[in-house]
Amino acid sequence: KGIKFLPFQKVLDFGRIPRSSEGLTVQAAELEEDTFKIFVSHRWLSPWWPGAPFPPPGLAHTRDGKDEGHPDRTGHPKYELLVAALRRMQADGWIPKDDDKVALWIDFACIDQDGENPADELNESMIRLVGLCDMVVTPVVDDEWPDGEDWEGFKSRSDMEGAVGGVAEGYKAKAWKEYWKRAWCLLEMLYAANVPFSLELVEERGFGGDLLGFVRDKSVRPHALFGTREFKLEEAPLLLAPLKDDVLATNDPSKGQLTSENDRSTIERHVRELLITNLVRMREIPRAVSEYGHAQVTEVLDKLADVHEHQCEFSHQADLLQEALHIRRRELGDDHVDVARTYGNMANIHRALGEFDKSIELFEKVLEIFTAAFGHDHVD
Repeated sequence: KGIKFLPFQKVLDFGRIPRSSEGLTVQAAELEEDTFKIFVSHRWLSPWWPGAPFPPPGLAHTRDGKDEGHPDRTGHPKYELLVAALRRMQADGWIPKDDDKVALWIDFACIDQDGENPADELNESMIRLVGLCDMVVTPVVDDEWPDGEDWEGFKSRSDMEGAVGGVAEGYKAKAWKEYWKRAWCLLEMLYAANVPFSLELVEERGFGGDLLGFVRDKSVRPHALFGTREFKLEEAPLLLAPLKDDVLATNDPSKGQLTSENDRSTIERHVRELLITNLVRMREIPRAVSEYGHAQVTEVLDKLADVHEHQCEFSHQADLLQEALHIRRRELGDDHVDVARTYGNMANIHRALGEFDKSIELFEKVLEIFTAAFGHDHVD
């Protein structure tokens, strides 16, 4: 099906967060190259379970006729926050001012909600999805601002930014604390911090203002928080400090809260992928192979290589594919078809760089292995 995004202009026209069945998304490949892509990481406000605190808005129903969960609630306060956050970032020059140059990834709209288990759509694509996104935005609907007792002593930006742990700890909305308890929210935040983020093309991709300065200073994919407080005070979104390497150990998504326990095994699979990604980032690939096996590690290397290809970092892409090739040749043998496919991916890099002799040489290896494995008449 491919990764889909929701054009910002279509969100504005629709007037609320759309469901996947509205058909407003487009394939990532159909977007212009300079489209600024935002991953919306959020806690659903109307999860469906007995005794849920908020009734679903009644915008859609599951196939069995029961009301389903919804990311927003009656009155659409999250939609209002999300639009306000983007408008403020546009006004401050953080992101492109042209609505047609901005697209969002929102689970409710971009994953098929009528599937048997919608979360399964992300099994193979989380690394690639996050790698396509320029930043993460979390809207926080806070019914207790400004009178909630948790806010005492932490009402100013300086209070929150100066707290131990920065904004992540200093932001006192209960809804933000709940965000940190949810398995999917933790997972999304950790993917955003660990999937490669290129600094080479940030200006061309639309970064500007204080956001550009933050990205250059911290060398991370930015994660912005925009809650009821910022909306009421007409302030810019808050930017989270880069997550430390021990966050995954202290905030394990596989132990987080889930509306559906059917998602637990999916979360555990993603956590393994994150742990491997982190080891690759730290250049501890042999340890990753020892702990998780060659098949899972080479799969992650392939996905990370795809991210670098999208970011036009072909040397990094080639390095990862070379690592995958080394592991596959050692574990599977020189004549295995997975080795041939890796040669093919490397050949495509050289072709993109105009290095046609090297590309042809590698494609000839692919042909030799495939012919031996399948014969001359096979479709591959």
